Amino acid sequence: MHATTRILGRAFTLLELLVVIAVLGLLMALLLPAVIATQERARQTQCLSRLKQLAMGIAMYEQEQGLFPTGCLGCKLAPKRPGQPFIPQRFISWNVSLLPYLEQRGLFEGFNFNLPSFSPDNLTVCSTTVEMFLCPSTMPDVRINLQGRWKGLAFTDFAGIYGVEGVGRTTTDPQSPHFLKEEFLGVMLYETAVPRREITDGASQTICLSEMSPRRTIECEWANGENLFAQTGENPLNGTKGLGTEMGSGHPGGAQVAFADGHADFLTNSIDQRILNALLTKAGKELARP
Repeated sequence: MHATTRILGRAFTLLELLVVIAVLGLLMALLLPAVIATQERARQTQCLSRLKQLAMGIAMYEQEQGLFPTGCLGCKLAPKRPGQPFIPQRFISWNVSLLPYLEQRGLFEGFNFNLPSFSPDNLTVCSTTVEMFLCPSTMPDVRINLQGRWKGLAFTDFAGIYGVEGVGRTTTDPQSPHFLKEEFLGVMLYETAVPRREITDGASQTICLSEMSPRRTIECEWANGENLFAQTGENPLNGTKGLGTEMGSGHPGGAQVAFADGHADFLTNSIDQRILNALLTKAGKELARP
C-alpha cells in the first residue's frame, strides 16, 4: 500500500520539467517558420487575387469605354489663358475611374471630378480604405496618409506603369506630351487614355499595374494620380538602383503584376532585365518572352 502511494504521488523533478520545456521550445522553433511561411503564402495568394480583380476591372473598362483608364487626370500644370480662370491641378488617379468596375459605384458617384483629389469636398470618398487596392503583406498596416497635401487620403500598394525610364529614354521632342520616348511608354499615362490598338506588343505581354516600393507613404494614395511610375531600366525587380518609386513587394522572391488583357501573375526577382523592361512598354517592339 505504501509503495503504491509513493508511485502515484511521485512528482516531476525540476530537471524533467526543464527537459519538457526545452522539447516544447524546440518543437515551436521548428514549426514557427512553417506557420509563418504558410501565412505569407495565403497573403500572397490574396494579393494576387486582388490584382487579378483590378486587371479584370481595367479590361472591362476598356471594353466599355474603348480606351484604357487615364493614369492621371489633371497632373500637368496648365498655364493660365488670357481671360480664362486658372485651372488647378486635380491629380485624379486611374483608381477613381475604375471604382464602378470594382463594386464601388457609391464612391465613384460621390467623387467630384471637377475638384482635385485632395479637395476637402472629396475627402469623404478618398479617405475610404478600399481593400482591393492593398497588399495584405504590407507592414506596418498603415491605411491613411497623415501628412502633406494628401493628408487624410487612403493608401494603395499598387501603381500604374508609365513605362521604362533611364539614360537614353527621355524624349527630346519639345512637342511630346510625355517625358519618355514613345517606345518606352507603358499603358497608364499622364493625361492620355491609351486605345488597345496602340498596345502593339500585345495586351497579354504588357504590364499595366504592379506592386510598388516604397509604399504607404506620400504619393501612394489611391485617389492621387501621382501613383504612377516608370521603372528604371537598369533596376531589377525589388532592386535598389531605382530613380524613385519602383517595382517591389513584401513577398519573398518577387512581386505581383497585372496585365492589360486582364490576367495577373507573380514575377520572380530572377527575371531577365530585358524581358522585364519589354513587359513594361506597350509598343517597344521587343521580344517579351524567351
